[in-house]
Amino acid sequence: MPDPRRGVAWEFIISLVDTANRPSFRVNPTIAAGDFKISKDYGTLANVGTLPVVAPAGGVGVRFQLSATEMTADYIQIIGIDVAGNEWDNVFIYLTTGP
Repeated sequence: MPDPRRGVAWEFIISLVDTANRPSFRVNPTIAAGDFKISKDYGTLANVGTLPVVAPAGGVGVRFQLSATEMTADYIQIIGIDVAGNEWDNVFIYLTTGP
Protein backbone atom coordinates (compact mmCIF):
# COMPACT_ATOMS: atom_id res chain seq x y z
CA MET A 1 0.00 0.00 0.00
CA PRO A 2 1.38 3.42 -0.88
CA ASP A 3 2.09 6.04 1.75
CA PRO A 4 -0.66 8.55 2.55
CA ARG A 5 -0.63 11.55 0.20
CA ARG A 6 -2.05 15.00 0.79
CA GLY A 7 -5.38 15.47 -1.00
CA VAL A 8 -5.61 11.85 -2.15
CA ALA A 9 -8.23 9.45 -0.74
CA TRP A 10 -6.55 6.75 1.37
CA GLU A 11 -7.59 3.61 3.16
CA PHE A 12 -6.03 1.41 5.80
CA ILE A 13 -6.98 -1.36 8.21
CA ILE A 14 -6.36 -1.69 11.95
CA SER A 15 -7.52 -4.08 14.66
CA LEU A 16 -9.05 -3.04 17.98
CA VAL A 17 -8.03 -4.59 21.31
CA ASP A 18 -10.83 -6.39 23.16
CA THR A 19 -11.31 -4.59 26.49
CA ALA A 20 -12.57 -7.77 28.16
CA ASN A 21 -9.86 -10.04 26.76
CA ARG A 22 -6.61 -8.07 26.45
CA PRO A 23 -4.35 -8.38 24.52
CA SER A 24 -6.62 -10.19 22.02
CA PHE A 25 -8.22 -8.33 19.16
CA ARG A 26 -11.99 -7.84 19.29
CA VAL A 27 -13.78 -10.08 16.77
CA ASN A 28 -16.50 -8.22 14.86
CA PRO A 29 -16.30 -5.02 16.96
CA THR A 30 -19.34 -2.79 17.08
CA ILE A 31 -18.61 0.59 15.50
CA ALA A 32 -21.08 3.45 15.72
CA ALA A 33 -21.27 7.04 14.54
CA GLY A 34 -19.11 9.21 16.77
CA ASP A 35 -16.66 6.42 17.68
CA PHE A 36 -13.94 7.79 15.39
CA LYS A 37 -13.07 11.46 15.07
CA ILE A 38 -10.52 13.15 12.83
CA SER A 39 -8.43 16.30 13.23
CA LYS A 40 -6.56 17.91 10.36
CA ASP A 41 -3.42 19.91 11.18
CA TYR A 42 -4.34 19.96 14.88
CA GLY A 43 -7.75 21.51 14.23
CA THR A 44 -11.12 20.73 15.74
CA LEU A 45 -12.18 17.09 15.99
CA ALA A 46 -15.04 15.97 13.72
CA ASN A 47 -16.60 12.60 12.96
CA VAL A 48 -14.88 10.74 10.13
CA GLY A 49 -16.86 11.08 6.91
CA THR A 50 -17.20 7.36 6.26
CA LEU A 51 -17.90 5.10 9.22
CA PRO A 52 -15.21 2.41 9.46
CA VAL A 53 -16.44 -1.15 8.87
CA VAL A 54 -15.28 -4.61 9.90
CA ALA A 55 -13.61 -6.21 6.89
CA PRO A 56 -14.03 -9.01 6.25
CA ALA A 57 -17.35 -9.31 8.10
CA GLY A 58 -16.94 -11.31 11.32
CA GLY A 59 -13.19 -10.65 11.42
CA VAL A 60 -10.85 -8.41 13.42
CA GLY A 61 -9.89 -5.90 10.72
CA VAL A 62 -11.46 -2.44 10.77
CA ARG A 63 -11.32 -0.69 7.40
CA PHE A 64 -10.99 3.10 7.24
CA GLN A 65 -11.65 5.01 4.03
CA LEU A 66 -10.55 8.63 4.28
CA SER A 67 -11.74 10.98 1.55
CA ALA A 68 -9.48 13.28 -0.44
CA THR A 69 -10.95 16.17 1.58
CA GLU A 70 -10.07 14.46 4.87
CA MET A 71 -6.55 13.99 3.56
CA THR A 72 -5.98 17.70 2.83
CA ALA A 73 -3.63 18.20 5.75
CA ASP A 74 0.00 17.61 6.62
CA TYR A 75 -0.87 16.01 9.97
CA ILE A 76 -3.94 13.88 10.55
CA GLN A 77 -5.06 12.49 13.90
CA ILE A 78 -7.80 9.89 14.28
CA ILE A 79 -9.08 9.20 17.77
CA GLY A 80 -11.25 6.17 18.47
CA ILE A 81 -13.33 5.88 21.65
CA ASP A 82 -16.18 3.38 21.93
CA VAL A 83 -18.99 5.82 22.78
CA ALA A 84 -21.71 3.14 23.16
CA GLY A 85 -19.82 0.95 25.60
CA ASN A 86 -16.48 -0.35 26.57
CA GLU A 87 -16.11 -3.11 23.98
CA TRP A 88 -12.68 -2.11 22.65
CA ASP A 89 -9.76 -0.04 23.92
CA ASN A 90 -9.26 3.57 22.86
CA VAL A 91 -7.02 4.05 19.85
CA PHE A 92 -4.94 6.92 18.48
CA ILE A 93 -3.77 7.00 14.86
CA TYR A 94 -1.37 9.65 13.55
CA LEU A 95 -0.67 10.14 9.86
CA THR A 96 1.67 12.46 8.04
CA THR A 97 1.04 13.04 4.36
CA GLY A 98 3.54 13.38 1.59
CA PRO A 99 3.35 15.54 -1.52
